[in-house]
Amino acid sequence: MTTGYDRLEVDFHHRVFFAGDSESQNDSTLDDDPPPPESKLYIRSKWRPDLSDIPDWVPARLSKFYVRVQKLYTKKHADSNILPFQERLLEQLASDPRHLYPLADKGLGPCAVLYEQYVEDCLVHLLDETVYERLSLEEALQATATLKAKIQQWLDDYEHIVGPKVKEYIEHHMSVNSSSPFGQFYIMYKIHKGIGDNGHWPTRPVCSDVTSIPHMPLDSFVLKSLLDNLILPPNARLFTADAVSMYNNIKTKEALAAIGNFIMENREEFSHLDPDAVREALHLVFENNIFALGDTYWRQISGTAMGTPPAPAWATIFYALHEKDMVPRWSSNIMFYKRFIDDVIGVWLTDPDPEKDRELWNAWTLGMT
Repeated sequence: MTTGYDRLEVDFHHRVFFAGDSESQNDSTLDDDPPPPESKLYIRSKWRPDLSDIPDWVPARLSKFYVRVQKLYTKKHADSNILPFQERLLEQLASDPRHLYPLADKGLGPCAVLYEQYVEDCLVHLLDETVYERLSLEEALQATATLKAKIQQWLDDYEHIVGPKVKEYIEHHMSVNSSSPFGQFYIMYKIHKGIGDNGHWPTRPVCSDVTSIPHMPLDSFVLKSLLDNLILPPNARLFTADAVSMYNNIKTKEALAAIGNFIMENREEFSHLDPDAVREALHLVFENNIFALGDTYWRQISGTAMGTPPAPAWATIFYALHEKDMVPRWSSNIMFYKRFIDDVIGVWLTDPDPEKDRELWNAWTLGMT
């Protein structure tokens, strides 16, 4: 509670100190470029107003508030809801170095796995030489230093676009993370899919960045509303689809070219963005995914950079460019089609001839891969 109270006190002091203060606005400017929009990316100030500038009633009210809140959160003794042998078992499991407790996919909670098995399951992904390459520590550090220089150059070139506060924020972020510049690779177990034919649980690779279009429904309520309003003919069939390893199967060079061309061809529609800045930023993010697993270092050489904030939008836009070309061709069979990242739901209108319908369906699914 002390940390929360200190933050409340600082914020309250700031608001009291600056209450009623407004900066004069000067509409005239010598610059040709309009001022950059306000951004949520900024370095939090450590400045505090002098206590002599704070009215006496402020600390008095804050003190009374703190005392009242403390009474609501007094520590009380509570009986344990687990038995003694269960508590001992949990302590043994937590201290056993042979076990790890990674998260399961789909928010299904933690699961237990032997350390050796976890490493083996990670290497199933990392040893795919079409997607990853292993680096020495020196190579990884050199690659991150080169990336840092490229980001700095991008900031210098486009400061008039992002604004000085965003530039300062990114520079500060790079400085803070210089001692540990690598993302951390981990896997999530897909226990909802069951054990595979190889006897292993399928996993989803993730790289946590701890340091370093037309077919999308807005949400499940919008999707339900769209489905409720459908009037289906007798030959309608509902289908669903789930992309297999969508992120890894999106080739980086092809995606960069396709999305870059789309941005340039529609630059008037995206007039609030600088197309060159966006394209260069995409190259920086998706060509420089360097991460660590234990004491090993890796670079992702193909596929979507896992764990990066633009990854879902990147994958959605890339596949949407393919859908924009493919779906209209099948308007006589596809009555309804919606996708959210890698999950698809649609309505297929079958042909009266079963053999022809099978051929059409196979052609459709082949064209969408």
